[in-house]
Amino acid sequence: MLLAAGHDPLSSRYRYSLPRTPDAADEWIALTETDREDDRRLELALAVGGVPVGSVSLTDLEHGNAMVRYWLLPEGRGRGLATTAVRLLAGWAFSTLGIGRLAAFVETDNTASGAVLERCGFVCEGRLRRHMPDHDGNRIDALLYGLLPTDLAE
Repeated sequence: MLLAAGHDPLSSRYRYSLPRTPDAADEWIALTETDREDDRRLELALAVGGVPVGSVSLTDLEHGNAMVRYWLLPEGRGRGLATTAVRLLAGWAFSTLGIGRLAAFVETDNTASGAVLERCGFVCEGRLRRHMPDHDGNRIDALLYGLLPTDLAE
């Protein structure tokens, strides 16, 4: 699944860290485990009929806040899977972890990801100019989405 995602043009376009070689996939999995053990990241596989098709994660857990990230392979898209996963993870983060605010950064041309967040109740709070480097190292704008416990859509 990871290698497929690393080679999928859309997944790898917006999730830069996806591995593209078997060795890189092994390193990625080991890092997710270390990050989980150190309370830095929770990366969960998303599956349809027992077949992994993507991931949803909580990262950057600091000061009672966290970031949400997700991606899907083509066979997982268009089913509402990302929306359901983000909504469930957000509810768990608020109720179990006591997170006070979730955020997500979305590249300005990633309208599908923005739509997922908006269906979950996230609010687009602004455009961050030249916020992050893209694959080529060029600084690009990103939209900042935020979600408070009272915003979570059912």
